[in-house]
Amino acid sequence: MARRRALAVAAPSRFSFESGARLIRTVLALAAVLAIVLGGFSAFLTYRVLTTWNDAETVTPLSSFQSNYVNLNFIDRQGGEHEGWLLMGLKGAPAIILCHGYDSNRSDLLALGSLLRQNHFNVYLFNFHGPKVRRLYSDLGLAQTSDLLAAINMVTKQNGVNSHRVGVFGVTTGGYAALAAAEQSPLVKALVADTVFDDPRLMLESQVDELLGGSSSLFRMLPNATYRLATLRRDKPNVRANLSKLGGIPKLFISGKDSPLLARATDSLYSEAPQPKRLLVLDHPYTALASGTVKKEYEDQVLSFFLQNLPLRAD
Repeated sequence: MARRRALAVAAPSRFSFESGARLIRTVLALAAVLAIVLGGFSAFLTYRVLTTWNDAETVTPLSSFQSNYVNLNFIDRQGGEHEGWLLMGLKGAPAIILCHGYDSNRSDLLALGSLLRQNHFNVYLFNFHGPKVRRLYSDLGLAQTSDLLAAINMVTKQNGVNSHRVGVFGVTTGGYAALAAAEQSPLVKALVADTVFDDPRLMLESQVDELLGGSSSLFRMLPNATYRLATLRRDKPNVRANLSKLGGIPKLFISGKDSPLLARATDSLYSEAPQPKRLLVLDHPYTALASGTVKKEYEDQVLSFFLQNLPLRAD
């Protein structure tokens, strides 16, 4: 009887161990499936953000009845060709280079460029992306910085353009490029940065939040890891640490409140930047503004800034 009772006691222990092992295998399998699904979704989100740009040019200088311009392209350091328009202003006046933002193109800045040209500045608008650009995806500002430096070098060699002074204007990814290029090029004498950031991963996170319809730390973390791998060998200028190089250069920071993450980054950069500087807080960045009074007021603010801080006189 004692032996039978011992056997009866041992049987449940054996059953419990097998059930626990089966449960662990099931949990591990589900975790592996979940990791694959999350990893795939993360890769999709990152791919979606890095390959989104707008090539549809709604207006051109010709369609807006401008005749005093030339098509002027330049080659980046990878050998890609960027299309640009040079709106001709006063001979010997400085050029203002306009850098479009994420999911945008040069035509979205043409109204602002036309206003600046009407006030005698030379104005250059170009595309970061295009059929002859040898990049399959965007790195959200890193490559755009070298593109802008190449554009500055090319524009300042044109007849009728001041070769010693330029102004730069940029929105989101173009704003990052404008800020980073201003820290590297002594030719930049005035800067406007609209909804800017010091780390392109903030732009990635902002777009992920927009795609998901809300903020998620988990879905920010996974695309961040994918982005790190995609840009592992890219030069990453330390924009925040180099702000001191902008001392003495007039700066206008514009904070678009519709993206809280980027608005906080813009406000922080403004706070740490040296004088002279000014902060303008709006509901939206320039390329999100519809035509009307608000857009006209924005353009007038930018025009006033450049008229005050980038003199038209020849050096």
